[in-house]
Amino acid sequence: MRNFLLILLTIGLAAVGITGCERAMTKPVMDAVTSTEMPTMKDPGAFTVAFVQAAVDRYKAEGSEAIAYYNDPMSIAGEWYVFITDENNIYVAHPFAPEFVGRDITKISGIDGSLTGEEIAMATVDGLWTEYLWPNPETNKLGQKRTWSIRHEGYLFASGYYEPWRPDPATLPKVSKDDPEAFTHAFILEAIARYEFEGLDATAAYYNDSANIDGQWYVFITDENDIFVAHAPRPDFVGTDLKDVMRLDGSPLGTEIAEATGTGHWTEYLWPNPETGADEQKRTWSIRHDGYLFGSGYYESVAEDESAAEAAPSAAESVPPAAN
Repeated sequence: MRNFLLILLTIGLAAVGITGCERAMTKPVMDAVTSTEMPTMKDPGAFTVAFVQAAVDRYKAEGSEAIAYYNDPMSIAGEWYVFITDENNIYVAHPFAPEFVGRDITKISGIDGSLTGEEIAMATVDGLWTEYLWPNPETNKLGQKRTWSIRHEGYLFASGYYEPWRPDPATLPKVSKDDPEAFTHAFILEAIARYEFEGLDATAAYYNDSANIDGQWYVFITDENDIFVAHAPRPDFVGTDLKDVMRLDGSPLGTEIAEATGTGHWTEYLWPNPETGADEQKRTWSIRHDGYLFGSGYYESVAEDESAAEAAPSAAESVPPAAN
C-alpha cells in the first residue's frame, strides 16, 4: 500500500514516546529504536497508539498536507485509518467515511444510536480509549472497535482496531419501543446478528415470515445488488430491485435507501403502516453489512389532508409501489 513503509518507519520513530514505551534517551533516535520495540499489527493496541502518533508527527512536519493525506483512501492500512477533527470538533479528515468531513463529531451517533462521537471528542493530550460498534473497512462487516484518540494543538487524531462481533441474537439487550429510534437500531442489529449467527438463508426465511412482524416494525433485506431477499409485508417484492421502489407520490425512494453505507442512514417518507393500514410518515434506518442492506423503521401519524396530498393513484390506475 502506498506510503505504508513510510508509515511503519514513522511508527518506529514514534514508538519511543508512546505510553508504555518510554525510556531514557542516551542514543540517537535511529539507534534507540530496535525491531523488537516497533509495534506490529500482532499487538493491535500498541500498533494503534503508534499509528495515531505517526499521524501527529506527520502533521507536525507537513501541516495541512497531512490532513490531505489522511483524506485519501490510500492511507487506510487494512482495518486501520486515521480520522482528524479540528479544535471545534469538526471532521477535517476521514478516509473511510468522507461524508463526515465538515460535520461535528459530537453529533455522530454510534451504530446502536449512542453518542459515540461525543465520547471520542472527550480525548485530551493524554489520550483516550473508546469502545463501540462500527464497520470494519477491511471486512465490510460491523465489528467491536477500540479507538485511541488524542489531542494535539486542539486537533483530535484517532484510529482504532476491531474485534469480531458475532453475538447470539437472543443475548442482545432489549430496548423499549417507547424510544422508537433506539428500538429501530436494536431491531436491525438483531437481524445482522442473526445473519452472522445463522447465515443468510435462515435469516431471510425468518424475516420473510409474517409472524416476525413486530407491530409496525419489520426488517427488509437486499443482497449486494439491491435485490430484495426478505420483505414480510410484501413477499411478492422478493427478487425485485430496491432501486425501483417509488414514494407514494411517484418520486424515487429506493435509490435513496440504497445509498446506505456501513455507518447507516435515515430516510423519511409517507408509507402504509402494516399495523394500522393508514398512510403515515415513516423513518427508515438502513445499513450495509457484508454487502447486504438491512432496513427497518417506525411510523408517525400525519394529518389526513397531508396523507391525501401524497396518496398514490388508485389500484384501478396503477400497481401499488414496493413497500419498505
